[in-house]
Amino acid sequence: MWVRRGLYRALWVAAIVLPAWVLLARVFFGAPLGYQFVAQIVLVPILFVVQAVAIALVSLRRDNRTRRAVSWIDAGLLTLTWLGQLGIGFFLVDSTSSRTAGSAFSALVGNDAVALSTALSAASIVVTIAAGAALLVASIWQSIRAARDGFRSTLAEMERVVQGGTPGSSPTSPGSFAADPEHTIRIAPRA
Repeated sequence: MWVRRGLYRALWVAAIVLPAWVLLARVFFGAPLGYQFVAQIVLVPILFVVQAVAIALVSLRRDNRTRRAVSWIDAGLLTLTWLGQLGIGFFLVDSTSSRTAGSAFSALVGNDAVALSTALSAASIVVTIAAGAALLVASIWQSIRAARDGFRSTLAEMERVVQGGTPGSSPTSPGSFAADPEHTIRIAPRA
C-alpha cells in the first residue's frame, strides 16, 4: 500500500519534473544540445499536457482520493510511463553538427555508444507512448466501472427503500411502508 500511496503523492511532481528531465537531461551529463532540443521545445509541452490529463483522471477518481493511493493498474502503468520518460531523457541522442552527436548515456560511456543510445531511446519512447495510452484507457475504464457500481448501489438502495420502507428494514417489519396500507401507493391502469 505504501508504494501506491507514494505514487499518488508524486503524481503532480512527476508531471513537472519528468518533462523537464526529458528536455534538459543531456545538459547535466555534458552532452550537446542541438537540433533535437528545438524539436523538444515543441514536444515537451505536449508531453506535459498529456501527462497532466492522465494524472488528473487518476487522481480525481473517488476511490483513489478516499484511499489516497492509486490502484494497482495505475501503479504499474505510471511506473512504466515514468521509467520510459527517464529513459528518453537519458538515452535521447542530440547533435550540434554531423560530426558531434551524443546523449547523457554516451557522455558517460563514450561516443561509441551513440548507436546503442539511439536504440534505447527509441525503446523508451515506445514504452512511454504505449504505457501512457494504456494509462489513459485504464483510467477511463476504471472511472466508468466505479460510476456503474455507484449507480447500481444507488438503485439497489432505492429499491430497498421502496419495498421495505427504511434502509436495512424488511418489507414486513413494523414501521415499514409496505406494512402500512395507508402509505402504500397503488397505480392502476386507466380503463
